[in-house]
Amino acid sequence: MLGQLPTYIKKAIIMNLSKRIIVRSFALALVMAFFVTTSFAQQQTAGTLRGTVTDEFGGALVGATVTAVNQTGVEKSAVTNDDGNFVISGLTPGAYTVRAVANGFAVFEVQDVDVSASRRDPLDIKLSVTIEEQKVTVSGDQRNISTDSESNADAIVLRGKDLDALPDDPDDLAAALSALAGPSVGPNGGQIFIDGFTGGRIPPKEAIREVRVSQNPLNAENDRPGFGRIDILTRPGYDKWRGSANFNFNDESMNARNPFAPTRDSFQSRLYGFTLSGPVSAKKSSFFLDFQRREVDDNDVVNALVLDSSLNSVRFNQTILQPRRSLTFSPRFDYAINQNHTIVARYTYSRFSLANSGIGGFSLPERAFDTSNSQHTFQITETAVLNPKVINETRFQFIRSSNDQDGDNAVPTVNVLDAFTSGGSQVGLSFSRENRWELQNYSTATLFQNHVFRFGVRLRGVKLTDVSRNNFGGTFTFAGGLAPQLDAS
Repeated sequence: MLGQLPTYIKKAIIMNLSKRIIVRSFALALVMAFFVTTSFAQQQTAGTLRGTVTDEFGGALVGATVTAVNQTGVEKSAVTNDDGNFVISGLTPGAYTVRAVANGFAVFEVQDVDVSASRRDPLDIKLSVTIEEQKVTVSGDQRNISTDSESNADAIVLRGKDLDALPDDPDDLAAALSALAGPSVGPNGGQIFIDGFTGGRIPPKEAIREVRVSQNPLNAENDRPGFGRIDILTRPGYDKWRGSANFNFNDESMNARNPFAPTRDSFQSRLYGFTLSGPVSAKKSSFFLDFQRREVDDNDVVNALVLDSSLNSVRFNQTILQPRRSLTFSPRFDYAINQNHTIVARYTYSRFSLANSGIGGFSLPERAFDTSNSQHTFQITETAVLNPKVINETRFQFIRSSNDQDGDNAVPTVNVLDAFTSGGSQVGLSFSRENRWELQNYSTATLFQNHVFRFGVRLRGVKLTDVSRNNFGGTFTFAGGLAPQLDAS
């Protein structure tokens, strides 16, 4: 439409549009210059506070919190780095209160710290160690003091969820408890007491009520100083019927190959059991029954250097199956004779067997032998409340243990050092029988309200029958080495 207008009108319209564009561009440039100038002015007017936080000996404090507070109460904080340095930037010029806090040190605070854009001097802070105040309230009533192992300051009591976190396998459970108890005096480690008796096997975890790990060296009932003593208390019967069952299984699926074995061999571990408890007579007697069976199909590797039929040395590398079986069965019976007398009787039968023992390494499969052991344990405890201040406990335990080994001792053993061991196992038919009994009687008396006396007696007896038919076939050992060659003479 501009083409139809006169020339002078066209020029006027173009000049008007040009003026508008120039004005708008100039205005936009002014706005941009304003913002840039304002930002630069803010940067020029903001202050920064920096410095170092140290202790009384000049060591840098890492992780200390430094806070700057202006007169209106606005705070800014920073944390010291690995060298103890801190930087608080973006502060409005003025007077600040600076506060420094670190664990284990007294609070540092200084007022009227001048912060300006031109400040270059660091603020070095030195913190002093604080003395923590603790209050202990001692009550005049000391009747709650007890000499029980659970009341020791070093005692550890496991029950409920803490007990559930322990291993299910009895051997692993014993190892975990021994590690928890820590070292003891002498080479035999800490003592394990089951319902007040020693010498018994670890019961299944489902049959354990609680575990007490005590480090009281002053207990006169211990055979040796009581560091690392472990008390296992089994479950009593209940007034209601209760039961549980468990089954654990694992195999070689997630196992790595033994580096000395030619292949990754099969492995299985099966652990199953159950518990059952309930009343026999209401509020009079109850029972608790536990059963556990463990089956492990493990392997051992023979890696030896043997001779073939032509007397040439060849490598012998083979994996041998070693089945392990264990069983534990234990019923417990609780009976209240009257209000002051209670009897607890417990019987435990356990058996362990291992096939193809004695092989592995340089020992060839022909030297395998079988081993087994079993144990019968009978325990009875009678608790009598003689009067409100005196309690008497009588305990009796009888254990019969049998250990058997069955192997070939008719063939001589040939031992070539660092090569192989062949022939008979030299174990023969060997066994041991042990009968062990123990009688305890302890009384606990509370006298004069603030004193507890515990005294008693313990008798023990052991009868051992041991038959060993080892090395009846003889053993020939060849160490090797250099020797002169023999002639016809």
